Amino acid sequence: MTDRGYLELVDALSARCCTRSLHIRHARCRLSKVEEALGLSTGFSKAAAPSTVAVAPAPSVQAFDAYCRDCLDPFVASCEALCSVEAHACASLVKRGWRAMRNYVAMASKCKKPSSYPQDCMTFLEPCREVMQEASQTIKRGEWEYHQKTISEGLQCLSWLVVEPAPCEFIENFIGGQDFWANKIRVAYKKTEPKHVAFCDMFKTLLVDLMQYVKEHHATGVTFNSDGHNIGAFASVGAVPPRAQPAAAAMRPPTFSDRPEAGATGGLGDIKAALSNPSTARLKKVTKDMQTWRAEYKGNASPAMASSKATNSNLWKQKIIKGPALCEFQERVMKWIVENQTDESGVITITLDPKNGVKHTVYICSCCEATVDIKGKCKSVAIDSCSKCNIIFDTAISSMEVVNCHSIKCQVRGTVPSVAIDKTDGILTYLSTASVHVTHFVTSKSSDMQVSFPNDEGEMVEAPIPEQFVHKAKLVGDKPQVTSDVSDLYSH
Repeated sequence: MTDRGYLELVDALSARCCTRSLHIRHARCRLSKVEEALGLSTGFSKAAAPSTVAVAPAPSVQAFDAYCRDCLDPFVASCEALCSVEAHACASLVKRGWRAMRNYVAMASKCKKPSSYPQDCMTFLEPCREVMQEASQTIKRGEWEYHQKTISEGLQCLSWLVVEPAPCEFIENFIGGQDFWANKIRVAYKKTEPKHVAFCDMFKTLLVDLMQYVKEHHATGVTFNSDGHNIGAFASVGAVPPRAQPAAAAMRPPTFSDRPEAGATGGLGDIKAALSNPSTARLKKVTKDMQTWRAEYKGNASPAMASSKATNSNLWKQKIIKGPALCEFQERVMKWIVENQTDESGVITITLDPKNGVKHTVYICSCCEATVDIKGKCKSVAIDSCSKCNIIFDTAISSMEVVNCHSIKCQVRGTVPSVAIDKTDGILTYLSTASVHVTHFVTSKSSDMQVSFPNDEGEMVEAPIPEQFVHKAKLVGDKPQVTSDVSDLYSH
């Protein structure tokens, strides 16, 4: 064959191949249109023309990456500066935990929220659980014990991924928990090794900024994509491959990750229930009828049955209530007396005289699970020896006093200039917009005190009243003096 004949043959074959390729493209294009019209998806047209355009991550994922660059990288650098195997292990655990967190957030940005949440997400949560478990197992006595406990406590905040509707408050609890151990490090190395103090500061910054990130992008829980894929299809693609269980797993007692639960598609239990219930949850509980040392157990006689919840509640009320229920106005002393009221009384409403009400004092004493509503302006409100009560009032021109109480909720619809709390365990005070800037609190020998008030946008926010202080003694001239500052526990 001559060169010319060979070139003509090559041209003919090329033209035939181009024509056949063109026909195939037209056929695929028409097939895609038919699929769209019928609402079908065989995957043929998509597989035939793969997209080469990279899809940008969701804004929440981009913000998480920026947060990691600003906070995670400096923390890892502070670990490397300590030049220790234990410090490198701490950095590795944190990086793994934050990588697992990032994968979960990225998955949520592409998938719909499953109907059985969070059971269907257990595959993506498994790396977080492993990191938390490994962090608690690596704690050993020695020079690095407090460092490891700080990291272990802080890593527990990874569970915010399944917390609704207040993940920020959940993270905040672990910021205080890790600070307990971090403060021991700060005290030990404050003057000798500043690198250890930097380790504590960088880790706290990492958690505080995580709380800020969650507040901006996942305020009520992880944000899923309502127009995204089904999470089952996303997992089957291999976004998070299943991890092989080690051979030693068969030797350890079953944990919550091993126990199948009804309705869980992955055969794994609800992580929320698992985090709140330790591994002893399935052990039998020793009830009162099994406690043979009790006085009611006599010889071979059958032990008394345990009291029901209703009976326990009645016993508690009997400790608080000390007489007949009373709600009356004593004109001689200009005082309303509310005593020995319970939830069975319903809402106790006190309506004050518009003219003389400002001279009246309302005294609420020895009430249990009662609700008292005070309408009108009074001189002051005093709550004494009450438990689990709700007190609502409009305005008190003098003060509100709470003494010897337990689990009290107070709401101010108008204003009150002063709130005094003494020997009280558990009080939540709701302030109105008008009362926020005029009310001050005086507390002593009390715990678990919270204040809730509206912010500039009208949403209710909550803040704790400090219970822990740092006192310092010094001499001012020749006079001894003690200064007090709020503990760092409330600084974040």
